[in-house]
This record gives sequence, C-alpha cells and structure tokens, in this order.
Amino acid sequence: MKKKRKQYITQLAERYRGEGAQPLCPHFGQCGGCLFQDIPYEAQCLIKRDMVNEILQGVAAVDAVRPSAPYRYRSRMDMVTAFGKCGLRRGGSYRVVVDVESCSIMREKSDALFRHVRSLIQEVEGYDYLRHQGYLRYVVIREATFTGQVMVNFVTAVQENRLAPVIEAICPEADSVSLIHSGGMADLSYGGIFETIKAGHIEESFDGILYRITPNSFFQSNAGIAIEMYRKIRDGARGRVLDLCAGVGSISLFIAGSVDRVTGVEMNPEAVETARMNAEINGITNAEFVCSEARDFLRSGPGGYDTIVLDPPRTGMTRDAMERIDAMKTERIIYMSCNPATFRDDVASLRNYRVESLEAYDMFPQTPHVELLGTLKPV
Repeated sequence: MKKKRKQYITQLAERYRGEGAQPLCPHFGQCGGCLFQDIPYEAQCLIKRDMVNEILQGVAAVDAVRPSAPYRYRSRMDMVTAFGKCGLRRGGSYRVVVDVESCSIMREKSDALFRHVRSLIQEVEGYDYLRHQGYLRYVVIREATFTGQVMVNFVTAVQENRLAPVIEAICPEADSVSLIHSGGMADLSYGGIFETIKAGHIEESFDGILYRITPNSFFQSNAGIAIEMYRKIRDGARGRVLDLCAGVGSISLFIAGSVDRVTGVEMNPEAVETARMNAEINGITNAEFVCSEARDFLRSGPGGYDTIVLDPPRTGMTRDAMERIDAMKTERIIYMSCNPATFRDDVASLRNYRVESLEAYDMFPQTPHVELLGTLKPV
C-alpha cells in the first residue's frame, strides 16, 4: 500500500510540476524531511487535493486545500544525533543521517538556536542506532509561534548530564531547557524528564487562550493553520462536548467559552496534568480532563453529549471506539485528522452518520501530508 501511494504521489507531482521551483534548502534531495520543494507551492496544494479525493472516494471530497506559509511554519523539529552527525534521516534510510546545517521549514528563531546548538555539540558523543550505544540521541527544538518562546530538549541514552557547557551557552537564548532519558531500543525523541535546567515549559497563545507546553506533550506543529481549524471547530461545537485524544487541552479550552461544558479524554498523564493546569491558568471552569484511553472511556458508557470532537494520531481511532461513538448518536461529530486513509476507514465504520462537510488544510507544506476537518451529522 505504501509503495502504491508513493507511486501515485510521484505521478501527481510530475503532472503538476510545471516549470518547477528552486528549493530553498541546500539539503533538499538528501534529507527525508521535505519532498516538494522543487514544486511550486500552488501546485503542491493541487497535488494534495487530488490525493485526498483519490483516498476518500465514496466517502467525501474536497474542492481545494487551504494554503499555509510554505516555509518557516514548523514549530517543532526533532534532530537526530547519530553516526557523528546532527540532522534528519535520509529519505527511506534508517542508517543514514543527513548533517543538517539549517532547516528552511523551521521557525526562524528556533532555526537560529539549532545552528548554535549544533556548533556546540560537535564534541558530544552521539548515538549509534545500529549498535545501540552512545549518549545524545536527539535535540528537540520547539517554538511557540504567537509568543516566540523556544524550548530545547536533549534526549539522552543514559541519565547523565554531560552537556553543562552546551546548556550554559544556550540558556540566554532558550526559554526552557530539559534533559530527557530514552534508554530503550526504540527510536524515541521523548521519555522521562530527569533534569529541568530552565522553566520546563513554554507558552503559546491562541486567540487569548494561553497554553503551557511541556517537553513530552503534543501540540500542533503549524500554529497558523491549527488556529484556523480550531476556529472552525469552535463555530461547529454545541452544548456538552466530548473531546477525545485531547492532548494538553488545546481544542477543549479553545472552544470552552462557546459551549456548555467540555470533557477532554487523554491517555498521556503528563498531557492531562498540563491540560488541567492550562484550564486553571485561563480561569476556565467548564472543562474537565480524564486520563484514559479513548476506547476505555467509551466502554464506560458515557452519554449526554451533543458534540464529539476527535483528533487522533495518524493511526486513527480503534474500530471498537468508532462503534461505540456510532451508538451514542450525538448531534454532530467533528473529526480533525492528519491521515486521510484512517479518516476514511473510521468514517466508513459509522452506520448512523454521514459527512456533512469536509475541508483540507496544508498543515505541512513541502511534504505529502495534509490535514482534514470533517463534520458528521446523523443519517
């Protein structure tokens, strides 16, 4: 399936390439982060429109993909430090890391900070993912678009701080610095926080709602597009709302002022704690957060909701969860998806709902990824 999808995207790219475009990044063609920098941005949106409609045949269709800033949009980058290099893996290769000097899709402030960090860690032992030996696995940099605050997380294979000189040098430029332990065999850029050197969080602001973002918590990587989607969700949500896969409460808190009550369900304890803190920071009293997997919460037989909001990871919802949602027969389901294929499968499993409206957003320019926002109503 992945091979067929790749072939289809390649065919679309050739159809819309036209005279092409000049890539801004000198690493384009080697780094696996971007695939479309040699295609004019307008054509990228056409490619994604056709791709979405091909995947969603028989379910729904979109007329266009809402554009984003094509560069300098991404608020989080996970730079791998391996095999003596710091950067991103080559497309299709786990064994090869491209030594990235700068990244054109990163926010400017975080890109400048990355360049500084990169110059300071030249003598720090990286990690060998083939032998599973070494020290520094990832440098994760996050930047809040609307506040400009920047976070640096160093992910290490052992719980030791061998980065004191590096951290001392960057602390004036960073609003938060943490050391995170990821000691297993899995390739993870998150784990247990074993030392907080500065703050331990940054804050983002969406239309006056302040969000505290901690090192391991999820937050949308393109804030400019995310806030557009959140506004649409706020316009569509009514009454008592169930927000599944709620993260740090970003959607729940954003829509709280327009609905009666919101219950956010999230399986990550750190995210739930942060969501509750975010509610307190904003003085929001009609939002509650439950630490649970969505399917387990739904098995408890909750009822009385007028709107269900879904924002799952790329794997989508489980079949069991969708069946229980189908049986609840709420007035509307608002589904925010980063994967058209799992959106299609999840929607197709619903017998009691149909797609009333669907929009596509370019959350990740220069890549094949696209975000969907669908509203479903009872049949």
